[in-house]
Parts: sequence; C-alpha cells; structure tokens
Amino acid sequence: MTHRPDADRNGIGDWKVVAHHDFEGSAELDATVLTALETDGCCDGVPLYAAVDIEPAERFLRSVDGDDASVVFSLSERIVRISADGTVEARDAAGLPG
Repeated sequence: MTHRPDADRNGIGDWKVVAHHDFEGSAELDATVLTALETDGCCDGVPLYAAVDIEPAERFLRSVDGDDASVVFSLSERIVRISADGTVEARDAAGLPG
C-alpha cells in the first residue's frame, strides 16, 4: 500500500494507488477507474454508472488543471479517490464508520 501524507485528511487512512488517468488523453475516466478496480479485485457486475455519475467529477477535475483537488466516492466495497493530477487511489471500505 502507498501512504500519501494527506491520506488522513478525511480520516480514511492508507490508500493504494491503482491507476493514473491522463485527462488530456482519449480514454474516459470511467474506463480508467473500472479497469483499475477490476484488476484490484473489485466491482464484479457493478456498473459504474449505477453507483456514481463520473462525468461531473471528470469535468471538475479537468477544470482545476492539476491543482490540489480530488473527488471521493464509494463503489462496491471500495472508497475511490481521484486527484486532479490523474492519480486514482482506492481503499477498502470495511471498518469505516458510517
């Protein structure tokens, strides 16, 4: 697992970097996320669009142009964080409060 210095800013703990998305490339963010999470053993049979609308997140992250911004959402048994620099991280949701 990779620990980012700011990983605890939301009280969530360690994150694992699972992918890097190129916002200037032709791949859609949802494809990057799903490919990374499937490789990580997540989300069998759960369509991303049924859990989260990723298009507004992608528009927001493109608009901040690499600034220190991120979006966080849950998907299946994972919490996913995507940063404006394209870093896609995940952590297990088990054991989190709420």
